[in-house]
Amino acid sequence: MRPAPPAFPLRRSAPRPWRPLTDIEWAALSAILHRSTRGRPPTLARYTWDAIFWVACSTKPWRALPENLGKADSAHRALRRAALGKNLHRMLLRVSDHPEFARNNPLRAIEWFIVRAYRRAFRITRIAIPFARRLGLACALPAEVNWLPDANLSETVKGIAARARAISGGLSVGVMRGLLELAEWAAGQPWRWRTTG
Repeated sequence: MRPAPPAFPLRRSAPRPWRPLTDIEWAALSAILHRSTRGRPPTLARYTWDAIFWVACSTKPWRALPENLGKADSAHRALRRAALGKNLHRMLLRVSDHPEFARNNPLRAIEWFIVRAYRRAFRITRIAIPFARRLGLACALPAEVNWLPDANLSETVKGIAARARAISGGLSVGVMRGLLELAEWAAGQPWRWRTTG
């Protein structure tokens, strides 16, 4: 049986204004990006990531991207590919408190950019919320922790619901209503989730 990966206490990242990536930051970031062999290779990947980070650090929509940073749809597609290819997860791991990446990490300087980009793309992958929560990066989450799904509570509710089905009809309306409210609470409050802000 594999040991559970480490979990870190939640902490907030320090907000920083957007700026273009430095050569050292780009070298560290591009080492994480796994380029696909299919399709056209991105010739200006660094500028695409500057555009992604500009949008991520702002509260504005993609269409507000300044023209000098390129096309918004190209940057959005690149972010989507990075999320689906787990590159965003690798970036988030590098800026977490994991001891393997704690020292001499140039990506720490752009931690805010990375957690904000991750938050913009959290709906793309199924593991986004539990992964960011386990790494302890609160700013990568789409809402405060109490509005997010609670995996432990969800399992408890499933067990109670299974037992309730087994005795079918032996529970009062009040207990069934309470069970339904508990199930809704366990699922989180998606209407409170935000990719910006």
